[in-house]
Amino acid sequence: MGRQLNVTVESTCISSGYCRNTLPDVFVEGPNRRSVVTHNPVEESPKLQEAMEGCPVEAISAVDAETGEVVFP
Repeated sequence: MGRQLNVTVESTCISSGYCRNTLPDVFVEGPNRRSVVTHNPVEESPKLQEAMEGCPVEAISAVDAETGEVVFP
């Protein structure tokens, strides 16, 4: 089991859909068509990293659920 992360989508989300298309079990469409996280913590994975890095407005952040260390960005 990998590191557990608390993931947040900030209000700067422009609803590009990249994160939802990359990892639909973690990111879904919420109010105002902005992406929201379905649950926390989320297990760290290459797909999660891809979803976070692919956000065109850098609206996704993640912290280690155990230590509070900022993992992304």
